[in-house]
Amino acid sequence: MAKKDYVVVGIDLGATKMLAGVLQGKKVLAAVKAKTDPSGGEREFFATIAATVAKALEEAGVKPSRLAAVGAGCPGVLDYRSDRIVSSANIPFIKDYPLARKLQKLFKVPAAVENDANMGLYGEQQFGAAAGCEHVAGFFLGTGIGGALILDGRLYRGSSGAAGELGHIFVDPLGPACGCGNRGCLEALAGRLALAGEAAALAARGGAPRLMNDAGADVRKLKSGALARAVEAGDKQLKDLVRRKAVLVGLAMANIVNTLDPECVVLGGGLVEAMGDLIVPAAEESMRRHAMPDISAHVTVVPAKLGDLAIVMGAAQWARSKFDA
Repeated sequence: MAKKDYVVVGIDLGATKMLAGVLQGKKVLAAVKAKTDPSGGEREFFATIAATVAKALEEAGVKPSRLAAVGAGCPGVLDYRSDRIVSSANIPFIKDYPLARKLQKLFKVPAAVENDANMGLYGEQQFGAAAGCEHVAGFFLGTGIGGALILDGRLYRGSSGAAGELGHIFVDPLGPACGCGNRGCLEALAGRLALAGEAAALAARGGAPRLMNDAGADVRKLKSGALARAVEAGDKQLKDLVRRKAVLVGLAMANIVNTLDPECVVLGGGLVEAMGDLIVPAAEESMRRHAMPDISAHVTVVPAKLGDLAIVMGAAQWARSKFDA
């Protein structure tokens, strides 16, 4: 069978959901989403992976014998030298874990594993908003803020494999506590959880009536979509709050621009997908105000294009490149 007849599967592995996609060349033939529950243990987790990939292959009309390789993006710290996941938040059994070897055994094809934010940016650099760029930084605004770096056309991992934690750039010495143990990190100030907390307080004080009417003041219900709907409906104070958070993101972007001189900064994640028209221009303006003009002049700031498929496509392409599949 010719190489063009084979496919590669990419998997976006999360603590609450996973997405598996079948790629042939640059085309996603099918993608299937499933809920995950790591509390069910390793066996149940892998049964879900197997079933989700099998369904994706079926929907793509592809026999398992045509599968050449599998790639996965997983949240956590990766030891790329030993191809093991050191730890992964909210997936308790993934600790010093040979995930690539486990996937290889499950699917009987070569398997590659990388950090999910790395794979998201790699997908955008290969197929999406940063296609053709050699020096790229990515900020992914979701529940927290993920980050990744591509320098000289290659994913930059740093000396230990943990480079690119852009959500933990120090922004405010008097800022709130962050999950990493420090205070004042960008994530603690501008991630969705931080934004939702302040938005809930704003709604409770009467400053965001549309949000209050739509979702109330329960932080757990204030997802990106609810925030976006309230802004669109006219909650001006909420819009101003989102813009202030974007300014902080731009400040962190300026630090990266001054330090690494990228040609492109990609902004992605659920918050950007929901409110990109507000967040991206405000972050870019802040970056240009705080970065050195001679460096920032050539930097483009773009919203991510691939949405949910970024990690899937990045992981599939990563495996394809690694194994020449």
